[in-house]
Amino acid sequence: MKQTLKKIIKPFYFAAMDSVFFLPRLFSYYKKQQLTETQEQFAEELSFFKTPENLKADGILLVQFIKDYEYTIKFAAAAKTYAQKNNLNVSFYDVSWTRWIGWGNKFDHIFNRYVTSSNEKLHRAFGGKLIFRNEDKFHDQSFIQQQLQKIQKQIIKAEDILTIKFENILVGDLIYDTYLRYFSQPTIERINADILKVIEIGLNIFYNFEKLLKEQKIKALFNSYTTYIEHGIPARICLQKGIKVFTFGSYSYIIQEATLNFPYHAIDHSKINPERKISALDLEASKTLFTSRFSGVIDEATRYMKVSAFSEKPISQELIAKFKSSKRNVVIYTHDFYDSPHINRCLLFPDLYLFLKQTLDVLVNSSDTNFYIKTHPNSYGDCKERTIALVNNYGLKHFHILDDSTSNIHIINLKPDLIVTARGTVGIEMAHFKIPVVALYDNQYINFKFVHSCRDLNTFFSIIKGEQQPVIDYDIESIYSFYFQTFMEKFPGKDNAILKLTTKDGQSFNDEYLKNILNNGFSKWKNDLFLYFREALKQLQK
Repeated sequence: MKQTLKKIIKPFYFAAMDSVFFLPRLFSYYKKQQLTETQEQFAEELSFFKTPENLKADGILLVQFIKDYEYTIKFAAAAKTYAQKNNLNVSFYDVSWTRWIGWGNKFDHIFNRYVTSSNEKLHRAFGGKLIFRNEDKFHDQSFIQQQLQKIQKQIIKAEDILTIKFENILVGDLIYDTYLRYFSQPTIERINADILKVIEIGLNIFYNFEKLLKEQKIKALFNSYTTYIEHGIPARICLQKGIKVFTFGSYSYIIQEATLNFPYHAIDHSKINPERKISALDLEASKTLFTSRFSGVIDEATRYMKVSAFSEKPISQELIAKFKSSKRNVVIYTHDFYDSPHINRCLLFPDLYLFLKQTLDVLVNSSDTNFYIKTHPNSYGDCKERTIALVNNYGLKHFHILDDSTSNIHIINLKPDLIVTARGTVGIEMAHFKIPVVALYDNQYINFKFVHSCRDLNTFFSIIKGEQQPVIDYDIESIYSFYFQTFMEKFPGKDNAILKLTTKDGQSFNDEYLKNILNNGFSKWKNDLFLYFREALKQLQK
């Protein structure tokens, strides 16, 4: 009886408490949304990028609403040049959606409707209104549930998720990657309630965004990523309708224009041409920048790394002895299980956890080879621990986890018989030292021959087991050509102001970052940013 009363009383109690504290919370939230002195100064500087609202504009440039000040600045500078050239007004959309699954603050959600947030005030300094929110539910929920039920009947096993389409637009890879990242799961073992919730949220985003496009004349979209449902679904709808999409959030480029054929966040490797003639000057510059990483420099291509993969820590004598005692040594580079496994378009495994597991499965009986597993140095969450647990679970003497102190320099000096990766930057690094690498389709260097890229798993497994030899051409000039086309050419004006926006620690969403930007003369070089993005957008048209 007492338990029954508790169940009845509990919701009323919490409702009453919410009512009591609503006004104090509203007042507290209101105070937080007032711009600090630093934010006010920043807003004033951002107004330089303001494009006046034009009633006769040809349409809207829709820009992602973002909390990262580095990207706020990039969007502001790029929006000004693009909106002016194409006679567009600038409006915003918010990609937040996790409130749906209990990760957002419901009070913030309510208050945002009636109180202009500090972040929105900053965005309004260079643009118009916030006209779309990913977290809004579509008006016809019975229709959403019907669509969800249809999809649920079609997905029997995990791989089926990758084939999901909304109105003939492929979104399955976005749903798969979103689930892994936001629910911290290395793989999908079965269709569960969380996956269905992600699909349901995706359906709401999809049909709400389609509704927006019917009501508003959107001509172009700027966003930070094209991965995951919050970014990818609006981007793919736009592309299907002939609306241009530009994405900014990669370490491989400043801006990339997404296309129907390649709506992915990674650089479009289909355009990286090994036959293209690169000038001697550019090849030399490429060589200088690329080879600097071997002395511990973190270049643009590896800017996501916390520490260099080429540290000079002492190598383990035990490891040297193991290599010498084995007839054959293979090093397998693992990947971050949670970080967009389908970012390069195709992956011959459902995800990057299964890339490792299924590869190890076929190597169980290859005891004449020592396999060394290198954990990802910059992985998310418990990826490293899960990697070690997976390898140790086999309990095999020829499977070894490499210690974190084992750097790429050590591995190069040990001269393994083969390096295995799905698509890592290690491919180009090892090729430079003429160490054979086998990788998977798709990867950035798929068009080049300095790595053996496999388009089927049978070949991939045969090469790893030593049954088949990789076919590789270590032409050094092609390596520098690849590096130039992939990591240098997309950064026009390398010495320009764009580099002043980036912090080594990635902390660009607080007042300390703004103070640093403002104190370093943002007011003087903001025009350089405008010109920089104008040039970057020009290069996309070449």
